[in-house]
Amino acid sequence: MMKYGAEHEEHRFTLSFTESEVRGQWRDIFLGIHKEVGEEFPEDLIDPSILVICNLDGEIVQIVLHDEGCDCEFQFTFSEKAQIENYVKQHVNV
Repeated sequence: MMKYGAEHEEHRFTLSFTESEVRGQWRDIFLGIHKEVGEEFPEDLIDPSILVICNLDGEIVQIVLHDEGCDCEFQFTFSEKAQIENYVKQHVNV
């Protein structure tokens, strides 16, 4: 995760499924994000979580990093997004 426009920085984390809800033509999947042992998230990130927006066919449309339940100035790297996509495909019934 990195701030928009900041230097690329990878973080190691695990994920957990929190909840899912249908909102019109979208399915919102909420995930918990947990840093791996010895890993530190950016200090400006207080309580991170993830919103994965899918269409009703289960295709991922967007992955949003939340902080304290709201959109924030951080974004995931390509490999972090790939990890999240793989988790959703393997562990969440979409």
